Amino acid sequence: MDRFFVRYYCIALLFLGFGIVAFSAGPTAEHPFPMTPGTYWTYHGTVRWTSDTNRANETKLTWRMEIRRFLQHGNISAAVISGFPSDLNWSDGHPEPSDSLLVESGSKFYFISGERTREALERLEQPSDGLDGLLNDDDLILVWPLTQGQKYCDADGMARPDHFYCWVVSSFRRKWSSGVVGVEQGDHDEFVLEYWTNPDNVQFAFVPGVGVTKYAYHHHGTVADTELQLVEFHLFLGDHK
Repeated sequence: MDRFFVRYYCIALLFLGFGIVAFSAGPTAEHPFPMTPGTYWTYHGTVRWTSDTNRANETKLTWRMEIRRFLQHGNISAAVISGFPSDLNWSDGHPEPSDSLLVESGSKFYFISGERTREALERLEQPSDGLDGLLNDDDLILVWPLTQGQKYCDADGMARPDHFYCWVVSSFRRKWSSGVVGVEQGDHDEFVLEYWTNPDNVQFAFVPGVGVTKYAYHHHGTVADTELQLVEFHLFLGDHK
């Protein structure tokens, strides 16, 4: 199976970034992802899936994502996330939330999921580990700050003449209005990020200081779709530790 397809079956995205500062009409979040344990997001959405009899089905759902733990390893920060939206991809709408890792190194953010999560977490817990080889461009999901037209991925993807197999900031606007419980009313910056492959694509709307406000995964063959809309955001302002 295509390695990009497998990876984005597990991740889809990231997608996802949230600030840990007060909300405003401008991009004031110096840190775009929240890593404070206790922070959580609630989404409403729809999953479409194909049964064993090749019949298309649809499930309406409420989904919760939460920061469970924060780690600091030298200059590298990491958060354990439970229930990243991509858990719903290729499911019947009722999967068990899994743990994944969001790792920050400088201006770059990496997403580690699936079988690699436990090993990566164990390495981050060891102060003597130099973390060589832990982070690679295959896991890159965000380079901050974002700008319209920005493209980031591994070297193979960057060398392609098209925008396939890379994250691309496809659009930007300054007039996103909340309507989300827990988010201050008013206008906010909104970026739309997309990742296209031959078999599928991922798209999410990202608002600094709020996070992923919409998430969508679509397979181009067999029915497998995920669509989520943020309805509640609860930012925990306690200490990381």
